Amino acid sequence: MTRFAHLAIAAGALFAAMPAQAADFVISTATGTSNGKTITDGTAYNTVNYAVKSSDGKSTLNVRATAWTLLTNGVYQTATIASWGANGLGIYQTNESGTNTHQIDNVNGWEFLVLQFDQAVSLQSAVLTPFALGTNRYTDNDAFIARGYSGFGTAMNATTLKSLADGLNMNTGKQSGDAWFNSDSTNYSGNKQTYNLSPSQGGNVWVIGGSYRGPDGLNDAFKLNSIAVTSAVPEPTTWMTMILGFGMIGAAARRRRSSSKAALA
Repeated sequence: MTRFAHLAIAAGALFAAMPAQAADFVISTATGTSNGKTITDGTAYNTVNYAVKSSDGKSTLNVRATAWTLLTNGVYQTATIASWGANGLGIYQTNESGTNTHQIDNVNGWEFLVLQFDQAVSLQSAVLTPFALGTNRYTDNDAFIARGYSGFGTAMNATTLKSLADGLNMNTGKQSGDAWFNSDSTNYSGNKQTYNLSPSQGGNVWVIGGSYRGPDGLNDAFKLNSIAVTSAVPEPTTWMTMILGFGMIGAAARRRRSSSKAALA
């Protein structure tokens, strides 16, 4: 069998193995596990895991959630996750406990969840349950959303977080960038915020926290009830590039074989 035939068979097998379309998943944060046991309301956990079936039931998405705080001195510190049932996941900073301190907020440091997925996904929407923080007479659930890539098998740590943050190239004078944005606008009102990010805007790490240096000057505090994601698949242009790539490989193989024959002659 010729080298090109081998390449063609390999290409066909690769395309057959690739998903024909994206799969949709909804992660309800109240149904997770920690250390193999179902999470319970009001209990603090270091890590919460989810295994979620796609809407068509054909695939499973694994998710790992951890909680963090970016302190005012610029240090990333581990925090704990608390589940509050239908209200969603909240966060306890280190040495923080008690009433009205378990939201995801941006007071006394910036609190955020890190969601690690076992495949690249794009964020479609999130349900953020707002709460009044402390003595505030208002609620605000503006969020900071960011994406990146990191090994799913590796536990998140402060060094990896700093590397991910540096890769965002954040400009505090703006409200969005290539891989991050603040949801401070009338487009994201109410508990459910719809983002509809394209597959090309995917990552296997997503960060969700209170708005970071948001323009309205209000404290944000919410719990994460659920998120909807779509598995990221190659865009049509990417498929075409891959097809052309296999074609060029085959052409190069034929040229090399022809050149070898001419040299031997």
